[in-house]
Amino acid sequence: MKSSTSPIIVPHKGFEARIYDRRPTKPCYRVTWQSGGKQVTRERTELADAKKVARDALRDLAKGKTVHLTQKEINDLQVAQDALRQVGVPLVDAVIEFVQAKQLMPNVPLRTAAEAWCDNHDNIKQVAFGKVAEEFLAYQKTRVSARTLYDETLRVNRLRDSLKIDLCDLSKAALELFFEHELSGNKGKTRNHFRQTLRQILKFAVRRDYLNKDHRLAEVLVNEPTNEAAPEILTPAQFKKLLNAASPELLPVVALGGFAGIRRAEVLRLRWADVWRIKGDEQSPHGYIEVAPEKAKTRARRLIPILPALAAQLAPYKRKKGSVWTGSDHEEKHAFEMLKKRCGVSGQNLLRHSYASYRLADAKDAARVALELGNSQDKLFKNYNKLVSPKQAKQWFSILPEEPANVISAAS
Repeated sequence: MKSSTSPIIVPHKGFEARIYDRRPTKPCYRVTWQSGGKQVTRERTELADAKKVARDALRDLAKGKTVHLTQKEINDLQVAQDALRQVGVPLVDAVIEFVQAKQLMPNVPLRTAAEAWCDNHDNIKQVAFGKVAEEFLAYQKTRVSARTLYDETLRVNRLRDSLKIDLCDLSKAALELFFEHELSGNKGKTRNHFRQTLRQILKFAVRRDYLNKDHRLAEVLVNEPTNEAAPEILTPAQFKKLLNAASPELLPVVALGGFAGIRRAEVLRLRWADVWRIKGDEQSPHGYIEVAPEKAKTRARRLIPILPALAAQLAPYKRKKGSVWTGSDHEEKHAFEMLKKRCGVSGQNLLRHSYASYRLADAKDAARVALELGNSQDKLFKNYNKLVSPKQAKQWFSILPEEPANVISAAS
């Protein structure tokens, strides 16, 4: 056999042996392999014998037959077993658990991981997600409108039926699974509503010490793009037509929606005292409409300036008392739908969407308009920026009554 610097590799079931060529100073083949963490060497004069030694050794290794343990290795095993007896864990189980943990955290000491876990759970109450969800809904009753609470209850009930675990054990994987499977058939907007509800529940849970403040679960609750069409809005001509065709009872509702952006449900809760209570100043000479916390969707008080066009439309109502709309929710909805039909107009939330669009174009101040609407500035800018021009906005806020309206008598 010719001399070669590369050994012959003999493999067998994940093990391997190496056969080195004969040397001039020692005419024999050298066979080496690893066993029990040590290198074993054997020598044979014939290549066939060397290969047989290699194969036999590898078969023994594959069957678990290795060299005898040293006294130090035996002592180490005894120390390990004594330590594990203190926690009642068998040696094999401990090794398997250690390997599984290191596969997840190859570069993190297990003690460090355990200390982090204790930091996150020491002061945390062990409470089921369903119980936290119930407490969250009870808390929301004092903060949001009945309609918002109804929608939120539907979402919370669905979350509670799916996440049957303790809140402190809630994982990113569990949340991702909920959106991938439970909500796979829902539109992006609906899925984002669930994300918003979950974010609120998590904030509530942190305040109640049900969840550590550094939980990071919200990282998987980022809203997805929905590619929604721009909101439907009215033209100044359409709005003027609605105002001129509205009955004396419905006119204030239409005007407050289109000239102040107040939500329909909020308008139905308003009293005339809320409209006229706050007197004017240099910024808003005609005064401010007060939407009190108990009448606002977000349960946050806000003041909305009475713009000149709105002041003109509401001038005949200066002496009015009681509720702005005296009928039922159903009656107002029916009356407004019939008004839209007569004026050849269709669409949902037209008055508020229109106000947001024209007001943003006119004021050029997203933060200011967001406060007036009770919306987030980001949502306002994203949905309504550049829908209309400043010239169109001037036309919108220049709509005045065509002729003096009759004075409406005060109501008790």
